[in-house]
Amino acid sequence: MTKAAPPEVYAFRVKASPFGNNAPQRSRITEFDKTETEPKHTDIDFIEWTANDVLAAEDFFDPAGGSTNRAFLTNVIYLDSSYEKIAPGSWVVVDTAAINQRRSFALQTVVNNTPLLIGQAARVAANIARAKYGMSGKSTRIEIAVAGDKRDDAAWMKFVGVPSDTPEPPDDFQMIRRTVVYAQAERLSLTEEPIDEDICTTPTNGGWIVLDGIYSELKSGRWVIVEGERADVDDGSDNAVSGVKGTELAMIAEVLHDIASGIPGDTPHTRIKLAADLEYCYVREKVTIYANVVKATHGESRKEVLGSGDGSKPLQQFALKQSPLTYVSAPTPAGVESTLKIFVDDVEWHEAESIFGLRSTERRFITKRSDAEVTTAVFGNGKQGARLPTGIENIRAQYRQGIGKPGNVAEGKITLLAARPLSVKEVINPQRATGGADPESRDQARKNTPLAVLALDRLVSTRDYGDFSRTFGGVGKAFAARLSDGQSEIVHVTIAGAGDAPIDETSDLLRNLRLALTQFGDPAMPVRVAVRELRLLVVAAGVRLLPDYVWEKVAPKIRAKMLDTFSFEARELGQDVLLSEVISAMQAVAGVAYVDVDALGGVAERNDDGTVRTPNELTDAAQDIVTAGKPEQRVRVNLPELPQSSDGVIRPAQLAYLVPEVPDTLILNLIENNEH
Repeated sequence: MTKAAPPEVYAFRVKASPFGNNAPQRSRITEFDKTETEPKHTDIDFIEWTANDVLAAEDFFDPAGGSTNRAFLTNVIYLDSSYEKIAPGSWVVVDTAAINQRRSFALQTVVNNTPLLIGQAARVAANIARAKYGMSGKSTRIEIAVAGDKRDDAAWMKFVGVPSDTPEPPDDFQMIRRTVVYAQAERLSLTEEPIDEDICTTPTNGGWIVLDGIYSELKSGRWVIVEGERADVDDGSDNAVSGVKGTELAMIAEVLHDIASGIPGDTPHTRIKLAADLEYCYVREKVTIYANVVKATHGESRKEVLGSGDGSKPLQQFALKQSPLTYVSAPTPAGVESTLKIFVDDVEWHEAESIFGLRSTERRFITKRSDAEVTTAVFGNGKQGARLPTGIENIRAQYRQGIGKPGNVAEGKITLLAARPLSVKEVINPQRATGGADPESRDQARKNTPLAVLALDRLVSTRDYGDFSRTFGGVGKAFAARLSDGQSEIVHVTIAGAGDAPIDETSDLLRNLRLALTQFGDPAMPVRVAVRELRLLVVAAGVRLLPDYVWEKVAPKIRAKMLDTFSFEARELGQDVLLSEVISAMQAVAGVAYVDVDALGGVAERNDDGTVRTPNELTDAAQDIVTAGKPEQRVRVNLPELPQSSDGVIRPAQLAYLVPEVPDTLILNLIENNEH
């Protein structure tokens, strides 16, 4: 089966007429010979092709005159000017559609009775001098190529003579005057048909995403980041909302390099199918797929020599020169693992949780951290852990330095590399970094230490799941509940990041916590982990001061008291906010006579469709509560809720507290003496 030829499109840059199209009408020239008295008449004719211009000549019988004439076929045409850019082999179109065949007895169009002759120029001669039809000028000679013995297909004109009994003079010059020639063909590049449908991994497109070219480096199993404007957001009235950005991490399951449309001649493209459906739909012309995705975590790599080992000294210690030491998320009971590696005489020694219980020959060490966040490595004494061998600068360390919330950078903020690998041109982080947390403070350690020993890394009760999650690195709060998703009983755990740091669904912290809960928990009990829903507390109140107190001094104290009482650290998941609590906190500040709360409520961090509200949207919602002026007696903060529909989605627990970064969530006004 012959493969279908791809379509081709040409633009003809020259529109010309045959030479002589503007010649005067046929006339008679009268000449007088010197030796004769009778005049000699000569008619101007246009059939002047030479033998090189004629394809064929055949005899035919003219019934009118009873004589034998000759018919000529020609594939040569002379143009009205010199066109030097017409190349041999290029396409030529001869259009004779304007000729009136009834008035042109002597001439016929091409034998196949079509007014268009499409052929290729076999030979082209430009800038030639021509003197015909009583005029002269520059011309271009084009000879149309003949395919095999199909001479008729290349002929653009046939001259058959003029019958003698013609009722009216034939206008046999129409072929010259009314023929139009299109030449100097230029092949155009075909524009691909645009794909208008949004990018959604839905069954309508088989889950395939067609890329804008061939990307041979893409392989199945690699990660990609999809970023762009979401197409699935509306205002609740089926009106699309533009400008909402979405970003998600996905893995490539299949890759094909082919012509997805099936149209002959179409450009091949790379198609990818993702391992899981995209969470959102994206506007096609406003989406970018990043394919060279590599995992990056906080911390700058360091290599240094710690010192020299001395076999005569027990419990030898070496402090790292750079601090703080980086810990990364891991599916361990602590939720983190150290990036510190120590090599003694080029042999790696491993970190242990405690020096007690180590054998005398074990190459292990422990670490301790000072209040200044300086990490020190402590080695064995020969009884619990091996002593260091004697050597000169034979103790070296490899680790990463940097930890905490500064690592939670927003998307697009990482644009430079400390060391640029070969062939890397530029870098960017399309997704924000999440899960980073500062080291535990003294008070946090006092609170978490009892929880860590309750379960002893073996999760039995529902509370064990909550306590284990609470002490997991990067987690600030946790609540566990045993619920049903409509099909089976599960343990549902709601967490909040340390200091309420953001935690994305694709973060290492969330993935490692789920893995750790499965490893250390009941294997027959499914576990689901979700991030808390935030409700921003909104308070507006009037305060009456006692005599002799200055508002400018008391107001900051009231604000500090409120931010401390209703801070992230002070509130728990699912804990309601009572109006009496608000009044009590303000009333406890010295100088306050009484408090009149004008507004009390909560603003959800997300819209009903799940999108995160912008700072302006949060401010507007807070202002609506203040404007309403109806304080709630109790701001209800929900614990995990059972599914409200058949989708089996359990809403996580909520957390309500004052967020000072959002304006108009805490408004304090002074009640003057004349106010009631």
